[in-house]
Amino acid sequence: MQIAFNQVSHVYGRGTPFEKAALSDVTLTIPSGAYVGIIGQTGSGKSTLVQHLNGLLRPTSGTIAIGNSTITPTTKLAPEQRRQIGLVFQYPEHQLFEETVLKDVAFGPLNFHLPQDMAMARAREAIELVGLRYEEVKDRSPFQLSGGQMRRVAIAGVLAMQPKVLVLDEPTAGLDPEGRKAILEGIYRIHQEQKLTTLLVTHSMEEAARYADWLIVMAKGKVAMQGKPEEIFSQGDRLRELSLDVPETIALVSACNERLPEGSKLPYSLYREEDLVAYLLERLRVPREARR
Repeated sequence: MQIAFNQVSHVYGRGTPFEKAALSDVTLTIPSGAYVGIIGQTGSGKSTLVQHLNGLLRPTSGTIAIGNSTITPTTKLAPEQRRQIGLVFQYPEHQLFEETVLKDVAFGPLNFHLPQDMAMARAREAIELVGLRYEEVKDRSPFQLSGGQMRRVAIAGVLAMQPKVLVLDEPTAGLDPEGRKAILEGIYRIHQEQKLTTLLVTHSMEEAARYADWLIVMAKGKVAMQGKPEEIFSQGDRLRELSLDVPETIALVSACNERLPEGSKLPYSLYREEDLVAYLLERLRVPREARR
């Protein structure tokens, strides 16, 4: 499902002494099926941007087209259209409230009046999609699970709605490195299998580099940069002006390129660890003939 922002602005507390412009004239297009990383410092407008997608916020001016639907300052999405936009907040486990995992995950489909058997089938599928064992967790209280498991249950509750757009606002905040990787690898697999349009709001350049095929850099409520990861990461000086940095892989590529002659420099498309390692191993390999 394609998403297009057209000159969108949002002002909090409009007409009050606390008025604050959070978005200013944002225009961008997210192709259907893309995995988009949205990067920026705290207060840059990242969360405000994505909260427009499922009707939590309306634009002060401008329009947002989501598939065949349009959000304006005076119109919003119908319930059936909102169902297609799944939003996972920071600390999504705070969204949990039911007494068992199964009831919590099935709540959304039941709330949209799906038949009981269909809602339960969707819940089971979603629980298994996020890597939990259905029979082991279905009757347990979600509050008795580990932090990472609770987060998976919350994400399963969103996936049970079978959205076409998945929006993740810092979904790994507070998790240890192993937990962050497990959650993000699972989401990436689901993105590919379900052919979702996925938006990941993150402070982590490493996370953005590993999963996103398009990056949007926000600063002071505006789109400061957007493009393919290699295009963005090749502009390290510009990122540092925005108080951001490049992934460690790109920092290594840049350091190598400072010492390599023209024609031998490393490409900035090597922003994923495994791609960089494979490229360097291949490049450093000594031809068999040269060993003789």
